Formats: sequence, structure tokens, C-alpha cells
Amino acid sequence: MALEFHFVLVLLLVYGTSYLFKFLENYDIPILLVEIIAGIVFGSVFGVVDESIAGWEFFTTLAAFGLLVIMFEAGLELDPEPVLERPKTVGFMAILTFLLPFLAGFGFGQVLGLNFFASFLIGVTLSTTSLGLVYPLLEDFGYLDTERGQLILAVTVLCDILSVVALAYGITLTSDNRVRGTIIVTGALLFFFIVVPVFLVDYIGRIIPESIKTNPVKFSIFFALALAFAFEYIGVHAILGAFFAGLIIAQSTEDRSGFDIEKNMKPVADLVTPVFFFYVGMQAAIPEVTPYNMLMLGGVLFIGIGSKIIGGVVGGMALGLEGQTTKLLASVMPGQLAMSVAAAAIGLNRGIIEPNLYNSLIVLAASSVFVSSILFRHFSERDRRQNGTTRIDDTPFETSRFEWAGSGSDRL
Repeated sequence: MALEFHFVLVLLLVYGTSYLFKFLENYDIPILLVEIIAGIVFGSVFGVVDESIAGWEFFTTLAAFGLLVIMFEAGLELDPEPVLERPKTVGFMAILTFLLPFLAGFGFGQVLGLNFFASFLIGVTLSTTSLGLVYPLLEDFGYLDTERGQLILAVTVLCDILSVVALAYGITLTSDNRVRGTIIVTGALLFFFIVVPVFLVDYIGRIIPESIKTNPVKFSIFFALALAFAFEYIGVHAILGAFFAGLIIAQSTEDRSGFDIEKNMKPVADLVTPVFFFYVGMQAAIPEVTPYNMLMLGGVLFIGIGSKIIGGVVGGMALGLEGQTTKLLASVMPGQLAMSVAAAAIGLNRGIIEPNLYNSLIVLAASSVFVSSILFRHFSERDRRQNGTTRIDDTPFETSRFEWAGSGSDRL
């Protein structure tokens, strides 16, 4: 079957953008932002890509699969172990940096006259912190093997977990059967976050056949799709199934390497995730400049970035953390990437949020990356000038106790 010329052009735009601008990652600019901008330019502005092109259904299918892969990788990245080392400190900081933006976002939605579900989704989107942004920053600036870096990492992990939980309930509350969906989500969360890590990790690790270890990519795709289908079938969004598939694989291996699945899955992720982010950009549009739209955009940016920074600062001061640690932690908390973009995309596709609000949330996701990167770099360089090093001390933290998996996806 011959491919239509226009569809080939669309794929060329998607993958060409992803490839040609890869160098921007050297300047702390995630490539997914470029892919989203490309979607806006070639989709919303110039109309090169729209629903009339041949192969549109295949294109949207690739985008949907890309979202599943993103959530699968998010599950691979999350390791609850760091949280257990300092549960009170980490718990207080994570809850504060999650809850303050969530409540502020929910309240902002109510002020705008939005319904409960739209306000809830705004709260979820504004409260996320990207583990995929924080981990590389800690690694690049030499904080990863220090107690300071591990504290920041643990807070980010727990904040991510809280975001997933909130997103799970947010999606369920908009389903046709809310009561059944809520019961199922609650049971799934308890099973995957408590029963599996505490009671079933060793058993699952033993029953995974050796053949799976030799073909981790095929097994990963099968397992992610199987759980995604099961969750969708019982009335819960498929992305949660993909997330829990990644979480199970990561937790069921002795060294949390997931049989190096994250590394082996990278070609698959590189194939489908650019399509998803390009599609996300296509759904956005340059809004009409009106007082209401400007109020919405300004409010989303102020709350999404400001409340996360305030939460980090207040939490650090309340716990009596060292000043530089508080500044570094507060600087990375606003960073939002794939999780917030995914939440916004789900809200738009389900008709929960309007296009103008969706546009504001996409702008927030892009802006927060630059803000977090710039602030973290600034405080890191100041720390280095004061102490002659980027580390909190000369004694590396025992990261082996955490059994951390690695830097993970550069897209999350």
C-alpha cells in the first residue's frame, strides 16, 4: 500500500523536528517543547496537518500509543524507596508542594466559574513536578550522590506519586460509572503501591520467564497494552494501566533495572512520543487577546509556578532545612512536563476543559521548564562559589540504599 505524499510530509515534519533540534537539550531545553511548538506552527498556524490528511487515524493512533509509552516510562521511573528513608521530612515537603498548587488551581477554576471536574483537573495539572527534569538537573550539577540531592529527589518522587493518584481519581470522576471506577482505582492504588512492593515483589521476580528477559521490549509492549486494555475495559483510563505496568516491572527486579527495559524501550519511545507531543501542539491554538484569556493565562502561570516555589520555601523553613537546600528544592518544584501535558490533553479530549484553558496549561508546561532550569542553575552556581563545589559536602550519599534505577527518560 503506497503512502500518501502529504502523510509522508507530516511524518517528516514530526521526526525532522525531533532530530534536527536535538542539540537544544544541551541548553536545558527538552526536545518535547520543540515538538509541541512544531505542532502549533504546522498544525494550528499553517494548517499543514489537520484531520483531512490521508492517514489521520493512523497518526492519532500513534499519538495515543505515545501517551501510553510515556505513562509506562513514568511507572519505570518511580521508586518509592527514597521516600522511606526520611518519611516525615519528605512527606511534609511533598504534600505541601503538591497540596498548595492543587488547592490554588482548584480555587482558581472556581473563580473562573468552571465546574468541579475542570477545576479539579487544573489543580492536578498545576501540582505536578517532573521527575524527568529534576533527575538530570541533580545529576548534571553534582547533587545526585549527596544527602541534599537525595532529599530533593525523594520529595519529587512522592510529589509524582501524589499527582498520579490525583489524576487517577480525576479521570475516574469523569467516567460514566464514578462509584465503580472510584472503587477500582482505590483497589488498584493499594495493590500496586502497597501489596506489590511489600508482599509480591520477590514472587513476581521469580515467575517472570527467562525468555522475557531476553526480549524485554516485546514483553514491555505486551504487558503495558494488556493492563491498559484491562483498565479501559473496567471503566478506568488506559494510561493508568500502562503506568502500573511500568511500576510492576521496575519493582519486581532485584536491582530495579527493569531488565534494562527503559534503555531498550528508547527506540520505541523515540518513534511514538514525538507524534504525541506534536499532536498536543496541534490541539493548541494562539488564543484571541481578550481580558478573560489574559486573566486565565496569567493566573495559570502565577499559580502553577509561584505556588510551587512558595510551597518549597515554606516547607523548607518550617522544617528548618539549610537555606541553600531550601532554595534548590524550591527552584525545581515548578518544573512540569509530560504528566501535566497528558492531564491537559485528557481534559481537552474528554471535553472537561475548554481550548483556551488547555492553551494556558501547555504554555505553563513549557514556561515552567525554563524557570526551573534557570533558577536551579543560578542557585547551584552560587553554592559552588560559596563552597567551592556543587555538592553539599565531600561525603557521597549512599545511593545504593535507594537502589535508584538511573536517569530515566529525557522526555518526562
